[in-house]
Amino acid sequence: MSLKMRPNMPPFVTNENGHIPMTDIAANWLVIVTREALERVASPPDASLERLLAYADTFGEVATYKLEHGRAGEEETIWVQSADVVEWRGTQSV
Repeated sequence: MSLKMRPNMPPFVTNENGHIPMTDIAANWLVIVTREALERVASPPDASLERLLAYADTFGEVATYKLEHGRAGEEETIWVQSADVVEWRGTQSV
């Protein structure tokens, strides 16, 4: 049940957080990426729209991981924080 970006609904940045409209088979989701997660996903630290677009698939994978482990928020939101990126990366080397 992998999350995919919703067609015709581009990611955007507001209030220092990135927002990625995503969907799976059952529901539409809003993945909210914190400024810290945007800065931590790559070097040098950057919380721009360009960074969000470049790593939207990565953030979608992190959100999918959280969803699969029962850690989604209410009202079809999934927050991706810096610690979530670190945890997800740790699972990728296994």
